[in-house]
Amino acid sequence: MDEILTTAQTAKLLGVSVRTAQLWVESGEIPSWKTPGGHRRIPRVAIVEMLASRQSDTKVRAVAVVLARSENANAWRSLSGHGYMVKVLEDPLVAAVVIGESLPDLIVIENDEGDERLRLAKKLCEDPLLSSALTVLRTKVGAEVSSANKRQPFAINIDQPVDLAIAAILEHMKDRPSVAVTNLTYPLPANEGDRLKAVKASGLLYSPREAAFDALIDMAIRIFHAPIAMFTLLTSTEQWFKARAGYDGELTPREWSFCNYTLAANELTVLNDLPSDPRFKDNPTLGAPHCFRFYAGAPVRDENGFALGSICIIDRVTREFGADDRSTLTALADAAGQTIKSRSQERQLRHLQIKASGGWDLDFARR
Repeated sequence: MDEILTTAQTAKLLGVSVRTAQLWVESGEIPSWKTPGGHRRIPRVAIVEMLASRQSDTKVRAVAVVLARSENANAWRSLSGHGYMVKVLEDPLVAAVVIGESLPDLIVIENDEGDERLRLAKKLCEDPLLSSALTVLRTKVGAEVSSANKRQPFAINIDQPVDLAIAAILEHMKDRPSVAVTNLTYPLPANEGDRLKAVKASGLLYSPREAAFDALIDMAIRIFHAPIAMFTLLTSTEQWFKARAGYDGELTPREWSFCNYTLAANELTVLNDLPSDPRFKDNPTLGAPHCFRFYAGAPVRDENGFALGSICIIDRVTREFGADDRSTLTALADAAGQTIKSRSQERQLRHLQIKASGGWDLDFARR
C-alpha cells in the first residue's frame, strides 16, 4: 500500500467527498504538498493519525476483501450473504490497493506457498488503519506471519473446503463485539452489532418525514404499480418506516419484517409467493387485514457500506419481478443511500467551516 495518497484516495479513506478533502487540505487540516505538475499529495501517516484521533464507531466498514485462488473466487462471493460487500481478487498487488482504499472489516488471503502473499499478510497486520479488521490467512497448517505489532492473522487450513472455511470465520467472529442473540426467527448479518451502531449514527431513526425520501417511495408506487412501498430502518427490535405509502402503521416488530432477509443477503431480495415459503408460516402480515403475498427489497447503505434498511415494495398478489424491475428498485435504494451519504459529508463540511472560523455548533455537537 502506497505511503503517499492522492486527494481522491484520501477522501475515500475518510469517507468524505473529494471536495471536502480538498477543503481540509486547503485549510491545513490535512498536511500536503504540491508536485511539480500542481497535484496535491498527502502522507498516509497523517490520515492514519487523523482516523485514530476520531472517537467514532463508524470507522468499521461492511466490506470484505478476499485474495483468492482462481478456482475458489465464486465460492468466496457467498460471504455477501452475511452482511458484507465482497470484493474477490486474484492479484496480490491489486488486492493491496483495494484494501488500502476500502479499509475492509474482513480480509481473507488464500496463500499458495507464495512469499508475496505472506508479505502482504504481514504488512496488513502491521497497518494501524486495519487494527480492527479481522485478517484471515488460509494456508498450510503451521504457517505463521510474524509482524512488528504481534497481531497475528486467524489461520485456516487451505485444504479445507471454502464453505467450511467461511463457517469457521463466522464462528470466530462471534467473539467480537456484537449483539445478544436468542431464539430469533430471522437471520442476522455477521456484523449486526456494527450495523446497529450505523443505524443509530445515521440520525434517521424516529425523525420526521422528509420530501426526499417520500419522493422515492412515491416513485416506487408509480413505477411498480404496487399498493405498498416503504423505506425501512431495522433496529434490534423494530422495523421503523422512515417513509411509507399504502400502510398506516409507523413500525412493526422486527420479526415481522421481510427486510431481515434483504439485510442478511446484503442484496436485492425477491419473495414471489410469501404463503408458500415455510419461513413465514407464522408471520401475521400474511393474514387479514394485510394479506401480503409478494415482497421485493433492495438494501439502503450508508457511507461505510452498512445496510440500514431497505427500499421495498409489497403486493397482495403474487407477481414476477424481472431484471429491469430489479435494476430500478436497486437504483431507488442507491438514491436513498446517496442522500444519506451526502448529508453525512455536509455535516463534516459544516463542522470544518465552523472550526476554521473559531466557532462551535451545539447542534452538530449533539449529533
